[in-house]
Amino acid sequence: MAAVTSLAPRAKWEARRAARRLGAPAAAGVTALACALSMLWHTQVLTQQLPTLQAHLAAATRTAAQPVAAPPTAADGLAAFYRHLPAYAAIPEQLQTLVKIADQHHVPLAKAEYKPQAEPRAGFMRYQINLPVKADYAAVQAFMLEALQAMPALTLDSVAFKRERSDSTMVEARIQFILLVRSQP
Repeated sequence: MAAVTSLAPRAKWEARRAARRLGAPAAAGVTALACALSMLWHTQVLTQQLPTLQAHLAAATRTAAQPVAAPPTAADGLAAFYRHLPAYAAIPEQLQTLVKIADQHHVPLAKAEYKPQAEPRAGFMRYQINLPVKADYAAVQAFMLEALQAMPALTLDSVAFKRERSDSTMVEARIQFILLVRSQP
């Protein structure tokens, strides 16, 4: 171990002595050699990365060469809206779906009021559905949520709750839905 520790000072002394004896041109040559070896190593690393970089470049070129779709216009959005609406003839099916969901949640639909509301300058009409119900609050809420999720053209226009006693779970609710349908042809 003592020989190793004495070797380091000796190597430093020999390096200083060689630098004094050889001078500045030798130091410049050693520096140039170190730079050349560094550049050789860097070139090998880049050569190994070249296939990956070429693949990325080719993918980017293919992506850039694809035509860009035109952004949707307001007319496109309106056409998509109309396509999304059920046909006027599907109103009975939509109402059956609503009744089925009410039955699933034990919300009795004893009576209902239906009123068509034409939209003269639009390609759709509103079908107003008024439902007075008396049931458990949680059941009424679950019924409304599932109906809105199951029927995308159905909107909740208003709802009013009334409770006989503050500790009762039964409520009287007046639910007003609007069903949007395509106008009659």
